[in-house]
Amino acid sequence: MALTLYDTHVSGHSHRVRLFLSLLGLEHATVEINMQAGEHKTPEYLKISPLGQVPTLTDDDVVISDSCAALVYLAKKYGSKQWLPEDPPGAAKIQRWLSAASGELYRGPVLARAIKLFGRDFDYDATVMWSKRLYDWMQNELSNRQWLAAEHATIADVAMYSYTKVANEGEIDVSTYPAICRWMMNVEALEGFIPMTQSSKPA
Repeated sequence: MALTLYDTHVSGHSHRVRLFLSLLGLEHATVEINMQAGEHKTPEYLKISPLGQVPTLTDDDVVISDSCAALVYLAKKYGSKQWLPEDPPGAAKIQRWLSAASGELYRGPVLARAIKLFGRDFDYDATVMWSKRLYDWMQNELSNRQWLAAEHATIADVAMYSYTKVANEGEIDVSTYPAICRWMMNVEALEGFIPMTQSSKPA
């Protein structure tokens, strides 16, 4: 096993993979990619991540250049079935949240943070709308259970945690959602948890 994570410290996409590696207790090397300096667009990096995205996870000759795909890979190869159930209903529930991590979470809190923290040119009102839709749904889903997709932590919780934790950096307030706040505390109580660092400026 020779795991290497190419990441950017300020990225929630990177954090979700770092977090899962830590939860699984997996030793790995880390290569910091300075996106401000354009290191994600160098020919060397584009060889392993053709779209110039972070993170990228390599495991010997296996290369995964997507954070949710990396969670699936790590769960299937190194984790227990707890993290990614194999029964059809359980797997489908996980997939719904992975889709939300790439869809509603991205269109809402992720882009709101990019606007407020990095000055990106997106429609902020639209990000607020998507954030409210997402967190109203999550609040309802978590009102009667501890975890998003099962009776225990899964990669669905890992995928949704990082950007929700720093939603305030996009001026999205999750403190009014008690079930979501309780769920974040549950994630933070997991053995091996590592925090998503709050940022005040681009790294």
